[in-house]
Amino acid sequence: MSGSEGRPGPDDQPDGEGAARPPCIPGIVRAFLRGDLSRIDPRLPEWLELLSGVGAGECWHKKSSFKSHLYEVYKICKIWGQDDDVCKCALFHSAYSNSYVNLAIFKESADRTRLAEVVGPSAEELIHTFCVVPRHNLIYDDLLARAPPAEELAAALDAAAGGGGDGTAAPPAPASLRRLIPPEGVTVKHIKTGEPLVVDRLTVARFVVMTMADFCEQLFSWQDAMFENTDGRLLYAGANHGSLWPGAVKPGLWHSALSRMGALLRGACTGPDGRPLVPLPPVFEGCTQVLTEADQLVARDAYWEAVSEHSEPGQHEQALRLLRTACWHNPHVAEPHVLLAQIHCQRGQWAEAANHAVRAVTLLGEWGACWDKRMSWEAWMAMARVLVHGAARRVWPTTPFGMLNLGLVPDLDEPYELVDEQRKDEDERREGEGKGEGEGEGEGEGEGEGEGDE
Repeated sequence: MSGSEGRPGPDDQPDGEGAARPPCIPGIVRAFLRGDLSRIDPRLPEWLELLSGVGAGECWHKKSSFKSHLYEVYKICKIWGQDDDVCKCALFHSAYSNSYVNLAIFKESADRTRLAEVVGPSAEELIHTFCVVPRHNLIYDDLLARAPPAEELAAALDAAAGGGGDGTAAPPAPASLRRLIPPEGVTVKHIKTGEPLVVDRLTVARFVVMTMADFCEQLFSWQDAMFENTDGRLLYAGANHGSLWPGAVKPGLWHSALSRMGALLRGACTGPDGRPLVPLPPVFEGCTQVLTEADQLVARDAYWEAVSEHSEPGQHEQALRLLRTACWHNPHVAEPHVLLAQIHCQRGQWAEAANHAVRAVTLLGEWGACWDKRMSWEAWMAMARVLVHGAARRVWPTTPFGMLNLGLVPDLDEPYELVDEQRKDEDERREGEGKGEGEGEGEGEGEGEGEGDE
């Protein structure tokens, strides 16, 4: 659900009934887990070598190196099925520096031709635009500040989802979102020259999805502390620059803001036919749900209390209660499910363990990033798969050395197809919708959107 109102309480939720179905890990996720770079894109090793050659691996970036951050954002965009230019832009997205960071590993005055030869002219143009657009103003002032707040948007989506139909179609976007971006795009100021720069709707959509990937890869509690993000609105409004890095590395309060960005992708960043201009990320149930700031905060605090104060065996009853609370208030995070699966495996509650482990694998595969950044995405995914395997075999270690012995995941020799499942599903959905709609009907939607649904 988008909000927590109207749902049974967390203690009323069963952990699971029956055996969970094995998780389906998309081929693109398997490829990234294996580091199968040439299968992901034959040019990827060359691009990463270029980033290494200009020193990106030596530069700091929040929780890792700059090169690692660029690769991770590329990975997320690939998993989300974004097009080739967007993924290449993700890999070089701050190469000339941008409105957020000064990490100019390429010189705008000298290296544009060189980079265009490597990634192609259209991708380089997108990279350059990304670096000269005031992205914070674009995303926050021109879009999020004018969109409904999370509470209102969540309620509208819940009401639309409950308004009839077969229950499988995504709820329609609120009219206030459909009117948000003018048909011609948004005019911003070039960050270096101050000249007006028109960002068309497609480019706005691409920058929103890249911002979602960028934020979920890097944000944790250190940024919350610096910008005093106590309410979870992620406004970058505070001024606590003296907060020591890395701090406690608690999960960050960014899900609510990203869920609103996802709603923008589905309801505002659309073409004349009213359909999204970019493949919708699979997160937040395909960008159909919005998480309120209140739910986000309760979930984070419950999770953090569980992992920091109730991790020992004698404290697991309290941990169960807190972790269920976290899952209920924020159903879009995997890590509480990983911990719940561990407790249930220890207790021999195999069906419950399997359900939580499968849910964790699914969510981690959808995000391509982790919420709790004390461990890497790869580590969380591997442990979740180990838990799926243990629950399926009904075997779990009962000694410390048994726990140290864990690690092998099943089906390592199973081949996988490297296809963009997300883009394939999106193309099939669009093709199916197109068959059921007349040409004039699509034009009517575009006219209504441009005139303002009044």
